[in-house]
Amino acid sequence: MDKWEKVVLLDRMLHSRKYCIPLKAILEELECSQATFHRIRTFMQTNLGAPIEFDQRYKGYRYKTENGVPFELPGFWLTKKETEALLSFDYALESLQGGFFSDAFAPIKNRFEPLLKAQKIKMVSLRNRMKIIPIQSRSIDETLFKKIAGAVVQSRCLCVEHVKLSQNESVKRTISPQTLVRYRDNWYVDAYCHLRKGLRTFALDRLKNVEISKEKYQKVPRQEREAFYTTAYGIFTGPAKNTAIINFTGTAAKEVAHEQWHPKQQGIWIDEGTYQLKVPYGHSRELIMDVLRWGKDAEVKGPKELRKEVMETIAGMGKKYK
Repeated sequence: MDKWEKVVLLDRMLHSRKYCIPLKAILEELECSQATFHRIRTFMQTNLGAPIEFDQRYKGYRYKTENGVPFELPGFWLTKKETEALLSFDYALESLQGGFFSDAFAPIKNRFEPLLKAQKIKMVSLRNRMKIIPIQSRSIDETLFKKIAGAVVQSRCLCVEHVKLSQNESVKRTISPQTLVRYRDNWYVDAYCHLRKGLRTFALDRLKNVEISKEKYQKVPRQEREAFYTTAYGIFTGPAKNTAIINFTGTAAKEVAHEQWHPKQQGIWIDEGTYQLKVPYGHSRELIMDVLRWGKDAEVKGPKELRKEVMETIAGMGKKYK
């Protein structure tokens, strides 16, 4: 641990403790000798104006307060590990949506330059510390993304044209964006739809001609949003009307036993090789897709309607390969 780390940690200790800190506790936290501590203390007092004093009565160190105002280190201070972690995360964000997050983070990153030089951190090496690999990610126009993200943060209405997946025609809507969602490597926006008078979820790649609207923003309470969006399975919203019962065997059983398909799922081992999962759902499309990816190692046991849909899907697939 270098001098920089010790300065940051000592400052945090002196701020976080209500009472004087014994020298022994400081030496343990800073992992240093008594002589090193006194060098750090002298450096902070001389160069940073830190009012560190020793209290004879309570036999410990503390910050001396001036007129009730606590001392603050000048500038922006982070430990070396914190700086590296934050910058690594910034590089990983670049893969999520072009340069949007990187551009937004740039002013903060520029303030890190003195920290990087002092801590001898090499920017290039950080790019290899973390990466996010998008799979089946659909591209989103950066201008469109910025408008929607801005509307979410600023609570502004939007006029949009929504193109349904099964249709080529678009429908003009006014929406009040509530939450920006990254789901399975794609972007969605949870919004109140003024046309349908209720909550809906829109894939960003299905929206076009997005413009700010002067219409009054419709805010939906958090509890109402959570009840609407978290009840059923997957990205398809609305109330959960049924509960799927799925048996997994082989490798699927071992993997699914460690997965979370839904916050309110129930899973049990019904024998040594079969794991049974129960999940609430409304729309079946996404659930069927997740079941079929396990092939013969997954079997829908109920309800009958869902089992029939899976059978029809498999039969349709079979015809393609005859």
